[in-house]
Amino acid sequence: MYYMDFKFDRLCFSRSICFSISILISLVFLSPIKAQVIEIEIGNIKELSEEYSLQWQQFENRFNYMSYGERAQVTPLNPSISYDLEFLDNGSQSEYEQYLYLQKEIRTPGHFRNLRERRDARIRLFDYQADGDRHEWLAATRLGFIRILLAQREVEILENLKSRISRISDASLRRAEAGEVSLLDDQLIQMSNYQLQARIEERRIEADRLAMLWRNRMGFDEHAELYFKGEFESLNVVLPDNSELFQFLDRSPQSLALQQAVDAAILEESIARSNRIPSFDLSAGYKQLNPNWRGFLFGISIPLPILSSNSESISQARALQGIEQANLDYAQSKRNQITFQLLGELDSYEYRLNQFPEYLNNKDPFLNRLLISYEEGTLSVSDFLNTLNLIADTFQTRFNQLTNYYGIATELEALTGQEFIIQN
Repeated sequence: MYYMDFKFDRLCFSRSICFSISILISLVFLSPIKAQVIEIEIGNIKELSEEYSLQWQQFENRFNYMSYGERAQVTPLNPSISYDLEFLDNGSQSEYEQYLYLQKEIRTPGHFRNLRERRDARIRLFDYQADGDRHEWLAATRLGFIRILLAQREVEILENLKSRISRISDASLRRAEAGEVSLLDDQLIQMSNYQLQARIEERRIEADRLAMLWRNRMGFDEHAELYFKGEFESLNVVLPDNSELFQFLDRSPQSLALQQAVDAAILEESIARSNRIPSFDLSAGYKQLNPNWRGFLFGISIPLPILSSNSESISQARALQGIEQANLDYAQSKRNQITFQLLGELDSYEYRLNQFPEYLNNKDPFLNRLLISYEEGTLSVSDFLNTLNLIADTFQTRFNQLTNYYGIATELEALTGQEFIIQN
């Protein structure tokens, strides 16, 4: 019996050790992965895009693809090696000839110079286009960041308003028990509380959706914890004067790309003219006729007629110049009109945002006075609740205006390739 007890105790001890080890392993290997906290400000979005975003990397990938394609078209063709064998046999006598020779296409030096100039012009065009795409993508990303912060801030304000309803709800319940207020007042409070809670949930869902889309756009994985830092309830857009702004427009990647497209089209005509002198093939090699006759061969292949007017290709190149020049003129005119329109809209939003009641910038004293007026009986329940809903509507209007205001600013950033939104 003693022996059996000893084995049982030892078994229990062994099991306890195994259980402790299993718990330790679970803590080590099954514990949640500690999230990486990434603090994001509007000023470091570009840096984070270059590090994380797959969409940002695609701009470089597309540029490399197109530029390497242009370089490949200009690479001279290597000579080709050929071998021919001719064999004849009439039964009593046989003859054969064999050739081994190199063949190379020859073009004038001016033709390859034109090709290289067109290659460089088109690579510059691709570079400007990629840079313009980057600025447009970055402007949209900056606006998405601002919209997240505005949505989160609106949720905070709505929750603050809802907390005021909770305070009067307790007071209203005490008054109802004392017979000082009717059941209708309590029902009004419940309806207002429901309405504000619904607003809070809608805005919170919208903020979460915006954050999810922004996270995917930036390429952050599910383990990254993002902290959005910044304040955009004030007017944080600083624009230069109109003359400097239009200088930015003239030097923007989009404008440079359109001008470069015209320059590249001009080079197409030079290439079409150089094609009037066609290419010809030179060949040289070794020839053997039966075992005893050996020698060398040399040949040239020239198309007829030797000179071609190539008028159709030249006319096509001139038409391309007209297309690209018209695109440039139209884009400049449209760009200027859009810029003036955006500046007018920005002024309008700034004026309306500046009309926002000053006392709501620090709303707590105003809300406290409302609460005191209700508790003292000088303000009815319905008046108090209507005022809270009016405040919520006012802030909703302001946040919509702020979203549009910063949307205009980021559109100007995309057009000019500059940044006009400052970080507070």
